Amino acid sequence: MPTGMVLVDYALAGMATPTPEPQLVAEELPADLVRASHPIRAVLAHGTVLRDVLLAQLPPEHEGHTSWPALREWLADLDDAHILGLVEFGAYACLTYDRPTAHDDPAHRQPRDVAGMLGSRAALRRDVTAVLESWPVPRAGRRSAELLDPSSVRDTLLELLDAIWELWFERVWHDQLSALRAQASIGPPPGCGGAQWVSVVTGLRPEAQYAEAADQARRLTLVPCPGLGRSLSLLRDEHDIWVLYSPAYEPAPEPRPGDSATEAPSQRRRTGISVGRLASLAPAMRALGDRTRLAIVLQLLDDGPLTMQQLVDVLQVHQSTVSRQVAALREAGLVEVDEQRRIVVDRDPVRQACHTLLDALE
Repeated sequence: MPTGMVLVDYALAGMATPTPEPQLVAEELPADLVRASHPIRAVLAHGTVLRDVLLAQLPPEHEGHTSWPALREWLADLDDAHILGLVEFGAYACLTYDRPTAHDDPAHRQPRDVAGMLGSRAALRRDVTAVLESWPVPRAGRRSAELLDPSSVRDTLLELLDAIWELWFERVWHDQLSALRAQASIGPPPGCGGAQWVSVVTGLRPEAQYAEAADQARRLTLVPCPGLGRSLSLLRDEHDIWVLYSPAYEPAPEPRPGDSATEAPSQRRRTGISVGRLASLAPAMRALGDRTRLAIVLQLLDDGPLTMQQLVDVLQVHQSTVSRQVAALREAGLVEVDEQRRIVVDRDPVRQACHTLLDALE
């Protein structure tokens, strides 16, 4: 959920996101919630600060790792001192990121230490004002007072996360939970280095500096989660490293000595269709396996490009439902949005999916 918050805030700031869903969520968020949450999103560095604190403080066995209601309850139960400590740590992290010499005080240098405030309210007001001015948040001096009210911070943060859950994460979480659980059970093979393990599991190679950090980490934890597409997100806490990734893209197995140079025996099927080809088919089939998404694609194939509202009218479903399902189709590469904000179906991957299935039947 904090990763979802990070990506949605990227979209609100006009930044690129790995998948299209955060852009659609940003468009659907109520304007008053966007305005109310702006100081919180700033002081929590998009949400990365909240993510760091959760990784460090949420017990490994806590249900909040796989259940939004459980995580929400944990966040809602944080006392006022802890909320202000979170704000203080966020301000510290933002200021030291922008200006490494801004703070010499070692207070709250590690997410696991975040609890109550260590400084004064005057110092906190000064620091959060500086953060809001640097993002920038309009009327930073006045709005900094909102971050000194723990009840307001808690309520607004939960309202924002609730909206992200309802508009996006609830669907993908339920759709992908079994795959995420399976990914979470994968351990490194004997003698496998950190960067090599990351590549084997995710199919992606970390940049050189991150690969070196992964190899040298005391503890390396791979965290499967939705929304990152073909991107990795690496976090560190002293000698411990977490790598967040989305498991939608399965890497092909490494060829073994004696295997064909073009395709290993483990990648062949009796039909003659390679696992690689079937893997490319999987996103389209998952997307078309939902009744509403299939109806959207068929409608677009029949009628051509349509706006969101036209799809709502013709399918007689709620607008938020259409938005969520269009986001899933965009992630699968089956539709895109043109310059006139119309939904356009990409016939090629649909045709390829159908041809692959027909080939398998022959």
